[in-house]
Amino acid sequence: MLEKAMRLDLYSHILLTIAGVGIGLGGLYDLCTPRLPANLANKCVGSEEASTIIREVLRALGGCLVAIGATVCLLATGVTRERDPRAIALILILVLPSEGMNAVGMRRVGSPYLVPLFLILLTMAGAILVLVRSKTS
Repeated sequence: MLEKAMRLDLYSHILLTIAGVGIGLGGLYDLCTPRLPANLANKCVGSEEASTIIREVLRALGGCLVAIGATVCLLATGVTRERDPRAIALILILVLPSEGMNAVGMRRVGSPYLVPLFLILLTMAGAILVLVRSKTS
């Protein structure tokens, strides 16, 4: 029984950490991109002012996603040891709305929106494993 519990801890830690790293890396891409992706540049229709505004909003979103990804990684290291439901709730409160709205916005502009949806699924799977583990102990 102990071995199964340890495996659940390990799996939840891996899933939550991968989700946090993925969110952070996606945010770094948004933060560090030198120019707009083609699908966003086409929406600006040659307006330099619109292009600048969209690029700065993209950078702001990227900064927020880097912070969320780092927080998820930090919480994931402690939550698998402590199995604190408040930490799981905080992870879900951070990831679900941010990545959910990220996916909606990406879908609207023709970007690959399945990536944030996949990160939501990873986070939910990791959270479920932590909660299952806390019920069995």
